[in-house]
Amino acid sequence: MLYKSAVNPDLLRILAQLMQMDVFSDLRLVGGTALALQIGHRESVDIDLFGKIDFEKQEKNIELIGSIVILQKSKNINVLSIDNIKVDIVNYRYPWVSELIEEDNFRLASLKDIGAMKLNAITGRGTKKDFIDLYYLLKHFSLNDLFRFYVEKFDDGNLFLVKKSLIHFEDAEPDPMPVMKEKITWDEIKTGLQKKILPHI
Repeated sequence: MLYKSAVNPDLLRILAQLMQMDVFSDLRLVGGTALALQIGHRESVDIDLFGKIDFEKQEKNIELIGSIVILQKSKNINVLSIDNIKVDIVNYRYPWVSELIEEDNFRLASLKDIGAMKLNAITGRGTKKDFIDLYYLLKHFSLNDLFRFYVEKFDDGNLFLVKKSLIHFEDAEPDPMPVMKEKITWDEIKTGLQKKILPHI
């Protein structure tokens, strides 16, 4: 069952249309929205699609969906706004740790892949949403499990740097708190993470 109440109807509509297009057939939803749809922990407001993609074909097809603004364009990443929903489309070279989740015609990255990618994101510059997502992922996996998924996925990763970054909350402090589906504070999130992470670093 997907927790569709975790995303707004416009996002769900755009995601459904993208998923039905042949040019996007190798892409799967990742990140906070993929996690929110699977565990329903918080609201999520954007779309991150990763996989193999031909950007030239993509541009011809995507115009059919809605009002589009190109926010960023590079060799491997296109960032768009479609009807005011931010959409990141990434030509992704890293392997998937496990099979995709396919439900209601949506293709989602597994929790294992999302976990590995969250560790990678936090190593770069962890946002409040990333740490919150990690807090909830640790209800499904041990930290050692997540480390294993990370090493399996990122052949150029740095596990030492990951461990150093996991309780570095300073950069995330100014971020707004997302709408949570349960009553929990940012301080409670940080305390919970410290209890689980400190014994491992």
